[in-house]
Amino acid sequence: MLKNRNIPFGYCMVNGKYALNAPEAEVVRKIFADYIGGKSLKTIATEMQIPYNMGKAQWNKNMVCRVLENKKYIGENGYPEIITPEDFEQAARIKAERNTYRKPVPQDEQHQAEVTITEYKPTDEIQRMTNEINRLLDSENADRDKIEALIIKCAQLKYTTICEVRT
Repeated sequence: MLKNRNIPFGYCMVNGKYALNAPEAEVVRKIFADYIGGKSLKTIATEMQIPYNMGKAQWNKNMVCRVLENKKYIGENGYPEIITPEDFEQAARIKAERNTYRKPVPQDEQHQAEVTITEYKPTDEIQRMTNEINRLLDSENADRDKIEALIIKCAQLKYTTICEVRT
């Protein structure tokens, strides 16, 4: 079983004090620059050339994420600064924006928010046209032009029957 790093990536111990590991520190700067530049965690991980741990050649997106979240890189707790606090904050903002989870609207604000619900109710004509399209698609000698024309006409009818209900 591989041992976890005791010293964060980018640092080493010299005479009992934390010091920069130059090649690793450069990789940390590149990780931040690439992430701020728009690359994904996974893309950055696949491009890494220096191993995170000795004996473990490949990076993964979680390792990259840990680097981006580690405040020691801005000079906390006696560690030398590798990146600026501004770059750290910018990466944190980008990470928060990329997070796909959105918190639900609090109850007291919910009544103020206008909600739009789209409703669709097929008419008899739309249902008839849909059945006709399916019948033609299942036939052996289907007329492609006729089917395409029916699909477009059916889509137009469906679009006109969509209504928005505001609550």
